[in-house]
Amino acid sequence: MTEARLSDAELAQFQDKGWIVPTWELPQELIAEMRLEYQQLLDRNSHLQSDIMMAPHQTDGGSMGVIGSEKWLEFASHPGLISIASQLIGEDIILWGTTIFGKPAFSGKETPWHQDGEYYPIKPLEVLTVWIPLDDVTPDNGPMQFIPGSHKAHKLFSHSWVEGDDKTINLVTDAEHFDAATAEPLIIRAGQVSFHDVYMIHGSTANRTDKRRAAFIIRLMPASSFYDHALGAEIGKQHPKQGYGTRPLYLINGTDRAGNNFTIGHHSA
Repeated sequence: MTEARLSDAELAQFQDKGWIVPTWELPQELIAEMRLEYQQLLDRNSHLQSDIMMAPHQTDGGSMGVIGSEKWLEFASHPGLISIASQLIGEDIILWGTTIFGKPAFSGKETPWHQDGEYYPIKPLEVLTVWIPLDDVTPDNGPMQFIPGSHKAHKLFSHSWVEGDDKTINLVTDAEHFDAATAEPLIIRAGQVSFHDVYMIHGSTANRTDKRRAAFIIRLMPASSFYDHALGAEIGKQHPKQGYGTRPLYLINGTDRAGNNFTIGHHSA
């Protein structure tokens, strides 16, 4: 198996475009385990729509009321993922969030153009998103699309609220900040992994095919940043299902460089 490290060329691509799909891949037996665990998650949460399920690594019905399992925390802490993440955000890493986008067949919702950081109570805002497809991504089943280089300004652009329950999110990056014609689709197989910057403008179209396009997403932050739960609670007044005011934190590598992320009873390795 290829070593879980980025080459100099891959690091350069991440810095230039804002994302990278490494040569290294997750083993297929692990993907099969994730799929099985996902089916069990769906069975436990049959009262919820599968388009977006937040924080499946929480077992207490935290965000959105999702009843998760510790297996998702185990998946999110995979040594290969953390090895690559340490090249991108440093050796000291906190896991603060996970999400599964289900993209079910025929009805998988679109995710409008956005920047992940528009929602996050993290100071300074530094987050790495790890994107793991549980199913092969094709040009037709609603692939994620990136605006290359949109992370380089290292800033959050203006967003506007767009109504509609045909979307997984409703805060949309205002069109004057990017050219959708430059978008590059993320076409990858189950087992491959994408890493992208928190300032990246990205989105995906709806899935109208007869095949699901599910993906497991991991949110990592350098432990030099501070997760502000009080700010998270304020954000939660507009987005109550996200549970940002009560999210547990997990120190999964190194030490808490900020020195104040674990003062309210969260978890260090």
